[in-house]
Amino acid sequence: GDTEFVKKLAKAGTANDIAIYNHSSSEGVLTYVHSLSEKIHTLLQVIGMTDLPVIWLSQLTPAVGEQIVALDAAGFLHGLIIADGVPQEQITQLVKGSSLEAFDIISNDIAELRQRILKAEIKHADSQPWVPVDNYFEVKGVGTVVLAVVKHGRIKKYDMLRLEPLGKEVLIKGVQSQDKDVQEAETGTRVGLNIKGAEPDELKRGNVICKEAKVSKEVKVLFTKSKYSKEQVENGSQLFVAADLQVIAATVVEMQNDKISLRLEQPLAYQPGQKCIFASTKQLLPRILGSGFLE
Repeated sequence: GDTEFVKKLAKAGTANDIAIYNHSSSEGVLTYVHSLSEKIHTLLQVIGMTDLPVIWLSQLTPAVGEQIVALDAAGFLHGLIIADGVPQEQITQLVKGSSLEAFDIISNDIAELRQRILKAEIKHADSQPWVPVDNYFEVKGVGTVVLAVVKHGRIKKYDMLRLEPLGKEVLIKGVQSQDKDVQEAETGTRVGLNIKGAEPDELKRGNVICKEAKVSKEVKVLFTKSKYSKEQVENGSQLFVAADLQVIAATVVEMQNDKISLRLEQPLAYQPGQKCIFASTKQLLPRILGSGFLE
């Protein structure tokens, strides 16, 4: 929805097709992120970065409707909906039957919003380091730097990890959080990592720094079609598969009930059981086709 409120909550950071805002105080450290593009890739990548969705509803548009459908496909258990001109009864009816039924509807009060975000309990899986890259560049005298959010586990200075799906080994030469050098970063932390073993021109958004991952151009998925989608998914269908910040074009090779086999245009790095979202290659909103779990 309306994203102007973010400017009152945090300081502007990196901005390209995704805008990132940072807040650090004695209350806590928060990263806000929203899309600056109408491309489906960007929406899916923003959702891939998100722990707690916040929708500011000042009006109902097709774009907002698509965001709601996408959040439903992602299956968030917690989130906030700010009622700013849209009656609460209308919002309740709008999200009925979706995962957004569990979201709290609050007023358009910035102070209340800030407190609700700070009090939110985000549960993360306790697993190996899993760090999807969202930005990357070269720093003179330092080398390759990537920006990312630690989605799972911890990442430490001098860790030797994998950069997938490139199949490269990288050394974590340095870790920064909120522009300060740290020895390690835990789940949920936005970090800047100085890495050795890969050059910026090799990288792309969605690359994952991890201990290990499955990497393949052929995957099987337990698929659930979105009830909001009218587009048929069948053998030969072209679609996009989104996992974390990876959004890859794919073709449906075979369908057996709720299990589909896909051939991807590029290798996907993933963990078995990881959630993914499917989107249409067409431009008719909503472009979300459904979701699934990677085998």
